[in-house]
Amino acid sequence: MKDFALLPDQRNEGETLGSPVLKVPPGLEQAREQVDRILASDTLRASESVRRLLRFLAEKAFSGEADGLKEYSIGVDALGKPASFDPRHDAGVRLLASRLRLKLDEYYANEGDADPVTIEMPRGRFKIVWKPRMRGGVPVADPPPLTSALLPLHTAPPPELRYLKRWGGLAIALMLVCIVLAAVAKWSLSRRSSTVAVDRAISESSPELEALWNPIISSRNHVVIAFWNPVFVRFQRHGSPDVLFRTDGIKDWEDEVRTPEFAGLKRLFGNAEAKPTLIYTMRGSLVSIFALSRFFASRRSDVSLSRLDELSWQQVADHDVVLVAPATQIRERQSALPVSPAFVVEKNGIRNLRPHPGERPLYDDLDDPQQSDGETVELVSMLPGPVGRTRVVSFAGNHSAGLVGGIQSLTDPAFARLVVQKLRGSSAELPPYYQMIIKVRYRGDTPTYTSYVTHRTLALKQNSSGN
Repeated sequence: MKDFALLPDQRNEGETLGSPVLKVPPGLEQAREQVDRILASDTLRASESVRRLLRFLAEKAFSGEADGLKEYSIGVDALGKPASFDPRHDAGVRLLASRLRLKLDEYYANEGDADPVTIEMPRGRFKIVWKPRMRGGVPVADPPPLTSALLPLHTAPPPELRYLKRWGGLAIALMLVCIVLAAVAKWSLSRRSSTVAVDRAISESSPELEALWNPIISSRNHVVIAFWNPVFVRFQRHGSPDVLFRTDGIKDWEDEVRTPEFAGLKRLFGNAEAKPTLIYTMRGSLVSIFALSRFFASRRSDVSLSRLDELSWQQVADHDVVLVAPATQIRERQSALPVSPAFVVEKNGIRNLRPHPGERPLYDDLDDPQQSDGETVELVSMLPGPVGRTRVVSFAGNHSAGLVGGIQSLTDPAFARLVVQKLRGSSAELPPYYQMIIKVRYRGDTPTYTSYVTHRTLALKQNSSGN
């Protein structure tokens, strides 16, 4: 069966010389609709980078520009990589292309089984092709239209309509969110007995482990473990189950209600009443809090928990705080502390603000944050409180496996021995303030290997009081 692609047409008989004419192959509109259908599917819903790549490749194929695509242009134009991106040393585009092929196979093996058009990406090519699906020699019939009209990728639909289309097909699935999220805590702990496999290490100790945590363990300040509750929207529908929804990366309710997803869903559910809810936490945070609590149990008797949004600056000034939250939630807090950071977490990894000779400017994640297997980097920071009398310890990264792996490592005697040796260098004392990068490999969202990458000693800003 022949694959369709957009190709320059040969002049028909009687045509005069002029600009090239693009021949629209059979099934082009159906292919556009099929790409829209895949982009709105459950299979790709949790992987924004894969969706971005598919959308980009589809636009190029539909406009006849796919044959000239290079790995570099895909990395820069589609994935937002810097102009210095070098495909010879960065396999991110190839890895993402492989993941797209797997996702397409997964889609057609499940929810796309009855779709009339197959979208494929042949190996060794950065170009999608499509062909009609046949069963018994007869083309598969078109499915019913999506909740909202499918629009060609080359148009610019109004934001509300675009997101309404995207979420309309997921309305039934969203109705199950309440049940699924209510079981998160129980499911996480039952699934992740191996995740908290540091139980034995936590009960052990070593001089290096105690020295590493000494600023917190020996402090007279109260210790607070601050965690983050993502804000969910609860759509209350009379006579039907409530629907919970959240937009990844949104920090508070005011930002959420301004998103096009919120507007589209509110319209889809008949202008249903929407209220914020903060009764859920992330799985990585749950496991991390559990591990930290066990670590401190035999060392401090005055440890408490607090939601990050309820933690005041006065509390941070009076208490030692361990932050267990996404990097976007921690960054704002750290910016007000009396120390200049050497590293910051960005969307694709950890930025080295002042690289030493031979150091990388960016320590990048090697996988999608939404995927269950891969490699990520975690930033561990030991910082002063607002007035220098307390400590703020933070674990920040782009993947929950990095958070869990970072905390497991820093509470493990063997890993602490290596880290203390690195931090001390030629000195006998540990620096009071520092940042450290840890690499975490994971499978099934469970950390399987951690390693030290680098660190930087930090100094108080001038005119700041110290301990």
